[in-house]
Amino acid sequence: MNRLFLLLLSFVSCMAVHGPAPEEVIKPKYIVGLGEYQCFIINTATGKLFGISSNLLACGSRFDDGTPGLPVRVAVPDSLSFTDVASGLHNSLAVDNHGEVWTWGSNGSGESGTGTNRDLGTHIPVKIPMDSLGRKFDKVVQVAVWASGKGNGNVAIKSDGTVWIWGLTTEGFRGNGQYGQLNTRPVQVDIPQNKKIVKVVAGAIVLALASDGTVWSWGGDNRKELMGSNTSDFTHPHLVPLPQKAKDIAGAGFFSYALGVNGKLYGWGYYTAYMCIGDGGWKRSAPCPVVPKDLTEDLKLPKPIASVTCNSTCTHVILTDGTLWGWGDNTSGSVGNGQEPDYAKHIPPYAWDWGPGQMLVEKPVRLAPGVHDFVKVFGGAAGVFYSYAITSTGQLYSWGRNKGAVLGNGIVGATPDIMAIYPNSWDVTKVTPIDPFSLDKNQRVTSPYCLLYPDGHPCNQFAVERQSSKPASSPGSR
Repeated sequence: MNRLFLLLLSFVSCMAVHGPAPEEVIKPKYIVGLGEYQCFIINTATGKLFGISSNLLACGSRFDDGTPGLPVRVAVPDSLSFTDVASGLHNSLAVDNHGEVWTWGSNGSGESGTGTNRDLGTHIPVKIPMDSLGRKFDKVVQVAVWASGKGNGNVAIKSDGTVWIWGLTTEGFRGNGQYGQLNTRPVQVDIPQNKKIVKVVAGAIVLALASDGTVWSWGGDNRKELMGSNTSDFTHPHLVPLPQKAKDIAGAGFFSYALGVNGKLYGWGYYTAYMCIGDGGWKRSAPCPVVPKDLTEDLKLPKPIASVTCNSTCTHVILTDGTLWGWGDNTSGSVGNGQEPDYAKHIPPYAWDWGPGQMLVEKPVRLAPGVHDFVKVFGGAAGVFYSYAITSTGQLYSWGRNKGAVLGNGIVGATPDIMAIYPNSWDVTKVTPIDPFSLDKNQRVTSPYCLLYPDGHPCNQFAVERQSSKPASSPGSR
């Protein structure tokens, strides 16, 4: 069973959401884009773009230019500043101050948008020069990444509200009445009534928020419950029927949300238990809603919701009082409430098996209870079991799985083999303040399992006494 099929079965194709949500007034100090093994941070004051990963090549940097687990400058021209960034399984992209898109990473599905699906031969970012009609590809304001069972690629919104897509657009992602195909350059998606789109997310479906508060969806590989539009046509964008206008959208691979202008949250999709619908747990999930369901009574939150975001298994909301709440599957500490399975007793040890509903937080829980000024949560795309959040003062928080040293805390897995076999060894289960730009060295840490059994493979690759740090090169201008 290949890995992308496992992604589909385990609903980890989370809707990638990056950049400021349409309803936000406060511009956060940082914008964060989360990928499976790489994370990116934009300093909104300077526009400088940084990557964090145990693999510097995944950061769009040279293999020797920086320290794993610490911020490194993405290798883009110094003259540019950046406004948005997104990442997926193994490809990433960012938007510069001219609205042009830079891309790096894998390209087997045409993710680079440069006219080929061949390996570009470098991890250094390249600019997407033109769209499918040979016109300059610019004026982009937001990007998103998806990875599903049969294809993966990227979506972009331009300042005129048009939507563009490229990659392997099967499962109806192309939005033009076809099942989809390989699109190695950006192609425009026709949105009904020429609606101006202001935000897009993509996972098992594409979900788009228009400037007039309407929500549109397409894709889903003929699984109409995923679209929320109550239509069997998955190859064209269709209106999602909502009782009121929406101000935000979010979702994971098999469930989606629209946030009404009055703070009511509406949900739809297969995984009803992940939306707090009912209380029967994963095995006795409530039936799928035919149309979006008002979740007010299921959530019972104390204040209206200001914004909503998902990582691959969880949902997080900020309420109008600035408090942070979460729910969903907590098997990698992804909710952030300080809990996860006892991986010392898990079989296999320190390795979630990607099965659904194994540690479900069925109702919202308050996170970081001492903090009342959260302004943004950052979710992720495929295989993202962690999150970031930021307060009005610019304080960053992170939590969840840290397999690729993505949490900005400087903790790096001992060796690639140890990280691959015991990926949950470095989970941070509680919403935790971080200051990645203050770090001057990383800390290589082996798995707790290897502390008990240091002599077998791969634990013998990294002796306990070698858990020391090395000096870091400067992360550059912050």
